[in-house]
Formats: sequence, structure tokens, C-alpha cells
Amino acid sequence: MLAALRPEQIPVAEQLLRGGLPAVRQAIAAQNTAAKASGKPAASSDALMAMAEELLPVVKLADWKDRASVAQTAGKEYRLRELRAVVAASRTVILDEEGRGLAKSLKESLDGRVTALREEWLARMTNAIKEGRVQQALEASIRPPEPGTRVPADLAVQLAAAASEAMTADLPPEEWMHLLDTVIQSPVRRTVKPVGIPDDEVAKQAARHAAGMVPALAKLLGLRIPPPPPRPVATERRLSPAGG
Repeated sequence: MLAALRPEQIPVAEQLLRGGLPAVRQAIAAQNTAAKASGKPAASSDALMAMAEELLPVVKLADWKDRASVAQTAGKEYRLRELRAVVAASRTVILDEEGRGLAKSLKESLDGRVTALREEWLARMTNAIKEGRVQQALEASIRPPEPGTRVPADLAVQLAAAASEAMTADLPPEEWMHLLDTVIQSPVRRTVKPVGIPDDEVAKQAARHAAGMVPALAKLLGLRIPPPPPRPVATERRLSPAGG
């Protein structure tokens, strides 16, 4: 991209690559300050900014293509978070034919990797439940491969049932409390119904503290079952006449 520009455009494009239009403004201000100190005429900031605005889409596309080419070359070695950022950035630039092809390829790669991670996550939970490794299944539910990914309803029912059956009064108190800590962090905490609570004051105290998040504990303790947490209410923000 730089090689295709006219000589006078290159310094402006370089500043755009460093920091967009703000970087161009700062460079113009610094150049004009230096020119004034040496008694030289100042550059036309309007003309330079017009040039910068004209070059901005071209520079942004070239910058994105650099990042996209690295992502494509690295393949599966490229970090998923960075790949997601490159794919998201493709929607902020004006793509040419080459760019559209690159964006499509990277999007397919991202979708494939995310799908594989999700399937592996679900399999890890399913196998842990089947093998009686309830603690590991709950821990997996806490760490989905993508933010906002939810445990499927049928698997959530299995997970809650397995956790409920595992939390018996016969379980050693420390093991029971460790399981409780994980249940509290899990997405199925409100549907877990422990079979019992160990006859241990520390475990019972932990159960009392957790009753608001695991309502079935309240019934075991003879306490009033707490209501579910209120849903967040979306409020409409109004602008003042002054625009504040």
C-alpha cells in the first residue's frame, strides 16, 4: 500500500498507521510548532487532514490485511481471541475482493474452531457425569469455551441431578463444602437439590451462607426458601435538552 502512494502521501499514511487521524493532527501540530520556531511557514493543516481522510480507508484496509494474513498463515497456532478480534475488525473496514475472500476464510476458521471447542466442552461434561466425576463436570460447566455459551437444557438437568445425588450427609464435610463451592459458581446452582448436609457445624454454616444461591439448602436447614434474584430491568436513558 505504501509503495503505491505518492511521496507526499507516505508520511501521512505512516501517521495513520501509528494512530489514525489523531496521530496525523499531532504530527501536523508538532511540525508547525517546529516551523514557527525556525521562522519557516506552517503547513496547511486543512490540506493535510483532507489527504488523511482520503487515505484512511486504504490504510485501514492494508493494516487489516496485514493482521489477517498473519492469522491465516498461523492457522490453528493463532490465538483464538486474536482471531476473533481480526474477524470482528473485518466489519470495520471497506473490503476489496481480496479482503472479502480473506475475511470469509477467517470467519470459517473461527466458526470451525469454536464449534470444535464447544463439542469438546460438552463431551467433557457428559463423560464426567457418566463416570461419576461430578466435581470435574461442575468445574467444566463454569468455564465455557465462549463467553455467554450456555449448558444445553438436557445436560443441565443431568448435571444438577448428579450434583444433587453427590451431596449427601455421609460425604466428608471438607469434600461436601468443596462440592458446594463449585455448585455455587456453576450455572445449575438454583436447580441443585442436595440429598443432605454433613453433621458438621462448619458445613451447616456454609450451607446457610449458600442458601440464597442454592435454594434447596434452605429446606434442608428448615429455613424459609429465599426468592429468586430479581431480573435486571432495562431503563431508557433520556438526553437532556443540552445533550448531556
